[in-house]
Amino acid sequence: MSLVEIADGAGETVHLTETDGCRTCTFGREPSEQGRLMRNICNLECRPDDIFILASPKSGTHWTWEIISMMINGRAETIPKPKIDNMLENQPHDSLAAIPNPRVLNSHLSIDWLPRQMLEKQCRIVFILRNPKDMAVSFYNHVKGIKSYHYQGQWKDFFPFILKGEMEYGSWFTYVREWERFIHDNPNYPIHLMFYEQLIKDYELELRRLATFLGLDLDSGLLAEIADKCRFHNMQKDKALPAELQKTLIKQNFSFFRKGKIGDWKNWFTVAQSEEFDRVYEENMKASSLTFQYN
Repeated sequence: MSLVEIADGAGETVHLTETDGCRTCTFGREPSEQGRLMRNICNLECRPDDIFILASPKSGTHWTWEIISMMINGRAETIPKPKIDNMLENQPHDSLAAIPNPRVLNSHLSIDWLPRQMLEKQCRIVFILRNPKDMAVSFYNHVKGIKSYHYQGQWKDFFPFILKGEMEYGSWFTYVREWERFIHDNPNYPIHLMFYEQLIKDYELELRRLATFLGLDLDSGLLAEIADKCRFHNMQKDKALPAELQKTLIKQNFSFFRKGKIGDWKNWFTVAQSEEFDRVYEENMKASSLTFQYN
């Protein structure tokens, strides 16, 4: 395990921790400490009623975690902690063990890094997908806005990181294809596929589908209240970090809830970048049956 500094085309660097080839945020830890935590994730003791939210970064994990947590609690009330407190690659086992049942855990890690018992016990998985162009733009703003990355670069110089899969968690294309194969090869595994764009367009319908998957009998009134409480503008306000924590962790004017829209990529991608991305997408996803909404 080591601290790595990845230089973009202009020489600006991103600081990450690398453990056995897997790059993650440092989470403010020394590489040796983060490495020990990472290597122990596969040994996490899972419970049959655990719920795992899995997605590539900037695909709607915060939003979905809040929704599911409210559903589990049976109340449309803001959860008084961030989803990172339930994140596999951020929290040691004793902290995760202290979370009461049912736990709503989350991760951006590939299958090989996840707890072995998750698959053995067939814990429910909610898997989220987002169109990769919006994901890339959101990822750039995320990396530039969080202090521990130490990144000051411009979008045009960050863009190649996405194409080459050099950022944390590696290639988006590899990650998505890996999960697509898993879903295809394990038709009886309890996994619920959600698209970020569909959640925006058919919000309350998607919440009903999600509640059904989780086996929760929630009346339409409560679902409507949860839907309203978790609308993007409310999340921006209700889930803002405390002032002191903001000063420590993030740069001025950054928010984990930036825009929450479909198609913001058009404000960032040049025509040439869009065409290059489409070419790389076709090369990597030619065997995929997935389709994404970009508008």
